[in-house]
Amino acid sequence: MVETVYLLRHGHIDNGREKRYLGQTDIPLSAFGVEQAQALRDYFKEVPIHAVFTSPLKRCLVTAQILCEDKNITCQSIEALREINMGDWENVAMSYIKSQYSELYAQRGENLEYFTPPHGESFSDLSKRVQSAFEEIICNVTGPIIIVGHAGVNRMITSYLLGIPINDIFSITQPYACVNKFVRRDKGQWFCTHIL
Repeated sequence: MVETVYLLRHGHIDNGREKRYLGQTDIPLSAFGVEQAQALRDYFKEVPIHAVFTSPLKRCLVTAQILCEDKNITCQSIEALREINMGDWENVAMSYIKSQYSELYAQRGENLEYFTPPHGESFSDLSKRVQSAFEEIICNVTGPIIIVGHAGVNRMITSYLLGIPINDIFSITQPYACVNKFVRRDKGQWFCTHIL
């Protein structure tokens, strides 16, 4: 069973100047994002890693592939590690949603855990699928592992392991290419340190 998990967010993406609900929109890494992934590869060069798991979306997959270049392991794509599905809000500017669907926008702010965008999923739904995938991963692998995920996915894993309420997930910082190290100690309790 896994005792150490390095939880990484993918490198930088270029999604324009305006903030958008990206979710599962499959945007590639920017040139800077590739550089960040290469820096992560260099950082982990001497760190023993037994397996790398990733979301199938390009920004995570390429980050993971670059990470694995100097290691004798392949990255395994896990469908359940995809970012939250924002449904009809996918790739739509937040300012547009706020102005055109102000009631729905307000509802999301008031009930982050259970609010579901039209044809999308809630953070509660995301949490269930991510928890299930995480437990399957750590129960079927030994040794230190890396998971390359998204801001939403990583916040769900962190929320689950540290007991942070879903409504408070935005207090969990997840900048591009960040590294969070989780170690399981006595009585199965997880502890986290932010490395990068």
